[in-house]
Amino acid sequence: MDLVFLAHVAVFALSAVVCLAALPRAARVGHPETREGLMGLLLTSAVWAGGYVGYLVAPGEALKTASYIVGFIFALLAVGAWLYFCAAYTGRSPRRAPYRRLVVGVFAATSLLKATNPLHELYFTTAWVSEPFPYLAIRHELLYWAVLGLSYAVIAVGFFMLLEQFYYAGADSRPLVGLVAVTAIPTAATVFGGELSWLLPLMYEPPGVALFAVGTLFVYVQRFETIRFAAESDDAAIFLDQAGRVRDYNRTARLLFPALRGAVGEPLDAVLPQIAVDSDDDGVIAIEGPARDRIDSADRIDSADRIDSADGTDATDRTGALEGAGEARDSTGTVRFFHVSRNAFTAGGATSGELLTIDDITDRERYRIQLEERTEQLEALNRVVRHDIRNDMAVIHGWTETLRDHVDEEGRDALERVLRKSAHVIELTETAREFVDSLAGDAVLDVKPVDLGDVVTAEVRTARDTFPNATFRVPDDPPRATVLANEMLASVFRNLLNNAVQHNDTAAPEVTVTFEAADDRVRVRVADDGPGVPDAEKTELFGKGEKGLDSAGTGIGLYLVSVLTRQFGGDVWIEDNEPRGAVFVVELARAEASDRAVDGDAAVGALGGDASG
Repeated sequence: MDLVFLAHVAVFALSAVVCLAALPRAARVGHPETREGLMGLLLTSAVWAGGYVGYLVAPGEALKTASYIVGFIFALLAVGAWLYFCAAYTGRSPRRAPYRRLVVGVFAATSLLKATNPLHELYFTTAWVSEPFPYLAIRHELLYWAVLGLSYAVIAVGFFMLLEQFYYAGADSRPLVGLVAVTAIPTAATVFGGELSWLLPLMYEPPGVALFAVGTLFVYVQRFETIRFAAESDDAAIFLDQAGRVRDYNRTARLLFPALRGAVGEPLDAVLPQIAVDSDDDGVIAIEGPARDRIDSADRIDSADRIDSADGTDATDRTGALEGAGEARDSTGTVRFFHVSRNAFTAGGATSGELLTIDDITDRERYRIQLEERTEQLEALNRVVRHDIRNDMAVIHGWTETLRDHVDEEGRDALERVLRKSAHVIELTETAREFVDSLAGDAVLDVKPVDLGDVVTAEVRTARDTFPNATFRVPDDPPRATVLANEMLASVFRNLLNNAVQHNDTAAPEVTVTFEAADDRVRVRVADDGPGVPDAEKTELFGKGEKGLDSAGTGIGLYLVSVLTRQFGGDVWIEDNEPRGAVFVVELARAEASDRAVDGDAAVGALGGDASG
C-alpha cells in the first residue's frame, strides 16, 4: 500500500481521535462561552478530519464524494467555532455580537451550496487519477477559492484576538504564542497542496486544531486558563503557583510594579512583600512614594475598614478572597490606593495556583476619606449647634422676654422684632441639628410605627404658638393612622408648617392640613394661600440650599424634608392650591394593614378651639 496514502489517512484519523479525546478536558473550562466555542471547534474538526478519512478509504465514488462533502461542510462550521472561541476567550461575548443572525444565515447558505455541489459543481469536480496513488481527485473551482479566502480572513481575525490577548497577558504567555504559530503551519499545506506531488489538494487544518487542543488542554492548561481569566479585567493581574512563586503577570501589572520584571519563579513576598498579604489578614497597605519607585519600602498598617468581595468566578473556584487596599504615593506625592483580590485556581479538587487582581481604587478611596472628614465636621458642627449656639440664644430669648414690662410703646416694636429673630435663630439651630443628625446617622436609624395624628397635632400646636398671626386648620378628629417613621417625622411637618408661613406674602397666612388614604399609604396635604410655586421650581425646591421668594428661611428645611421622607420610604411633592397658593403633599407607608382608612375630604376646623389660636 502506498506510503503517501497511509500517511494522509493516519494524519487525519489521528487528528479526529485527538480532537474527540480532548472534549472531556474542554468540558472542564470554567467560562461558559469559551467552553462552548472550544468544544464546538474540537467536535467540528473531528468530523471534518473523519470526513477526509472516509473520502480516502470508502469504496466507490459515491461514498467518497459524500464523505468529502461532509468534511467540507464541517470545515466551514469549524471556522465559525474558531471565531466563537477566540471572541469568548478574549472577553468579547459572541452571544452579543452584532449581525450574528446574518452571519449564521451566510454560513447556512454556504453549507447548502456545498451540500448540493453534485448538482451544480460550483465548488469542485472529481476525476480518477493514478498519481501519487490511485484515488478520486478533487478539482477545486472558483467558488471554493473565494470561500477559502473569506474563511482565512475570519481565521486571521481569531488569530489577531488571541495574539493581542497574549501580548497583554505577560511574559509567560510566550509558549501559547508559539503554539498558535505552530497551529497555523498546516495552512501552508492547504494552499500549496495541489502543487506538491506528495500532498493531496485537501484542507490540512484539523492537525493544527488537534495540536492546539493538546497544547492548551494538556500541556499549558494553567496558563491558558489564567490568561483567559485575566482578560475579564483591565486591572493588574499576577499569577502565583501553589508555592506562592510568581508564574506570570500581565502588562498592566508590569507597568505598575517594575519589580516584576524578571521575577518569574521568585516568591511573591520577596518581590512585592506588600502584596503578599495572608489570606486571613485584611487591611490597608501603606506604600511610601510612587508605586513604580518605592513599592518595596512600604509598611503595612491595619485598618478598621474592610472591603467585601463578590463571590464566584467563571474560570476558578474562589476559595476565599482576600480583600485589601494598597496605598501608594504617585510621582506627585499624593496617596494612591489599590484593592487586592486573591482568586484560587483548582484542578482535580486541589489548589494549583492563585490569581491576584490589583485594582486602582484611588478615586474611590479619596472620596471615602473626604466623606469621613465631612462626617466628622458635621458631627463637630452638630455639637456646636446643639450645645453652644442654641443654648446661648435660648438664654438671650429668655432674658429678652423679661423686658416686656420694662419698655414703653416706642420700644415695644423693637423688642418684638428681637424676640421674633431670636426665636427664629433657635428654630434654625434646631433644624440644622436635625439636618446634621439625618446625614450623620445619629437620629435617622430604623423606622418604626409612629402615630401620624399625634405628630401632626403637636406640630400644629407649636406652629400656632410660633406664628400667632397665622391661621392653621386641621380636621376636628385627627386620624389614628400609624406610619413607618421615627422621631424625626416631627421635623418634616415642623418645616412644612414653618415654610407655609415664612413663604407667604399675606398679612394673615392661612394653612390647611388634611389627610387621605391611598392603598397602603397615607398622604398629608399642607396647603397655604401664599404666592404658590412655579412649575419649573417644584422639583428643584427640595434641592440642597434652595430658597424661594427671597424667604428668610435657611434653604435646608425643605431639603431636610426630602431627605427624611425618602429615608422613611415615602415621598414628597408640590401641587397647586386653589385659588392660589401651594400644597405640599407628604406620602408615607402605613405601618400595619389594619389602619383604618382616612377620608381625604374630612371636615376642617380649629384644633382645640379657635382656629387662629
